Amino acid sequence: MTTVTPQTVPTAPGGVPVLGHLPALLHDPLGFLGSLARVGDAVEISLGPRRMTVVTSPALVHTLLTALSHDCPRGTVQGALREAFGDGLLMSEGALHRERRRAVQPAFTAERVAALAGVVGEAARERIERWSPGRAVDVAGEMTALALDVVARALFGVRLAEGPAAAFRRALPDLVRGQIARSLCPHPLFARLPLPLNRRFDAAVRVLDAVVDRTVGGPDGPDGRDRPYGRDRPDGRDGAPAGPLRDAVDPATGRRLDRAALRSEAVSLFGAGTETVSSTLTWLFHELMGAPEVYARLLGELEEAYGDGLTGAASGEPGAGWPGEAPPYLRAVLREVLRLHAPNAFLTRTAAAGVRLGPYAVPAGTELLYSLTALHRDPARYPDPLRFDPDRWADGEGAGDRRLFLPFGAGRHKCVGEGFAWMELAVIAATVLLRWRLAPLPGARAREVVWTTVQARDVVMTVAPRAVRVPGPPGASAGGAP
Repeated sequence: MTTVTPQTVPTAPGGVPVLGHLPALLHDPLGFLGSLARVGDAVEISLGPRRMTVVTSPALVHTLLTALSHDCPRGTVQGALREAFGDGLLMSEGALHRERRRAVQPAFTAERVAALAGVVGEAARERIERWSPGRAVDVAGEMTALALDVVARALFGVRLAEGPAAAFRRALPDLVRGQIARSLCPHPLFARLPLPLNRRFDAAVRVLDAVVDRTVGGPDGPDGRDRPYGRDRPDGRDGAPAGPLRDAVDPATGRRLDRAALRSEAVSLFGAGTETVSSTLTWLFHELMGAPEVYARLLGELEEAYGDGLTGAASGEPGAGWPGEAPPYLRAVLREVLRLHAPNAFLTRTAAAGVRLGPYAVPAGTELLYSLTALHRDPARYPDPLRFDPDRWADGEGAGDRRLFLPFGAGRHKCVGEGFAWMELAVIAATVLLRWRLAPLPGARAREVVWTTVQARDVVMTVAPRAVRVPGPPGASAGGAP
C-alpha cells in the first residue's frame, strides 16, 4: 500500500513587512480571499504576527465542517465573542452544543415552519402597508426592521415596541463592526482597550441585551408596551402559534430551556437572524432591479401561484397554507442571491489537534479561515461568477455537488433554522413583489460593505401599487408585470 506524504500548506504571496497580508485583507477582503484559490486549496496568510490558513476549496471546507468538526472546533474567534453573546448554538461546542441543538431543533421542524409562515406573511404585509406610492424606500432599513419583527413574533411570540426595535436597528452596525474587529484581534486584552470601536460595540451589546430581556422576560418583566403575540393579542384574534422557542424541550431529558439558555439562543437569533436575512432580501430586490427579464418571469410565477396580488390572491396570501417550499423559479432566484451574496464574509475554525485536510498536514493550534462568499464566486466552479443568473439552478442542484454550495454551512454546526430561513425569504419576497412595483431611485448606487457579513448599502427604491404605471426597469410595461 502506497503512503502519500502530506503536503505543506503554501504561503500566499504579496505579504508586506510586519503587517503581512493584513493590508490586502482590509483593502479588498473578498477579492483577496478569492485570489488565494489560484495559490492552492489551502493557503497560509499572516495578519501581523498572527498566522492563519485559508481554506479555498469547497470540498475541503465541507470536510472541515463535517468529518473534522470534532477536531476543528470554532475556537478563538467564538471565544472572543462568547462574553458578549453567551453560549448559544452559534458559540457553544461539544456536549453543550449537542444538548442545546437537541432542544432547539424541534422548533424548526417542517410542521412548525409551515405553521409560522402565516405569521411571517402577516408581519410582511403590515410592514409594507406603511409604504406610500412614490416613496423612496431605504431597502436595507426596511428589511432590517421586518426581519427583527419576524424573529420576535414568529420565534418568541412577542411584538416589540417601536422604541426598543429602533434602538436595535441603530445599534446593529456597531454590533457587526465589533464582531469583525474581535475576529481579527481575538486576544482578550483587545476587547478591554478603551477604543471608540470597543465602546460602541459594548453599547450595542447592551441594546441587544435589553431587546432580548424584553423578549424572554427580563428582570423587570413584561411592561405592557411589548405585546404578547398569540391568544392574548390586543386585537382579540387568536390562532397564531406561540413562540416555539419559549416551549423548547430537550427530548432526551424532558427539560425545558431555562431562562439563561433561552436568553443565549435569543441573542444568537436576534443578532444573526436579523442581519443575514435583511441583507439577503436587500440584495434580492437590488438584483431584480437590474434584471428585468428575471423580475418579469418571477412575477408571472408568483401571480400564477398566489393571484395578481391586487384584488386578492387566488390561492391565498403568501405564507398561508405553506406547502413546504417556494415556487420553483423563486427558489432558483433565492439560491442565486445566496450564492452571489452569501451573508458570511468569513468564518473560522481552530485545529485542536493535528489533522489531515485533503493533501495537507495541519498542525494543532492552526487557525483555519474560510469565506463562503469567495467560495461561491470562484470562476472555476461558477462561470461568470458575478453575473446574477438564476438559471444556474434550473436543474434544482446548480453545480450538482452539494459541497459547492454552503450558504447555511454543513455538519453538526449547520444552521438549525435553515428551513425557517428559506420560508421567511420566500414569503417576504412574494408578499412585497405582489403588492408593490419596485424601481431604482435615479442616481442611487448600491455598495457592497464587507464586515463579518456582506452588507448592501445605499439600495434605495421607489414604490408604487402594481396597478399603476411608473418608470421602472428597462422593458417595463403597464399593469402588473414589470
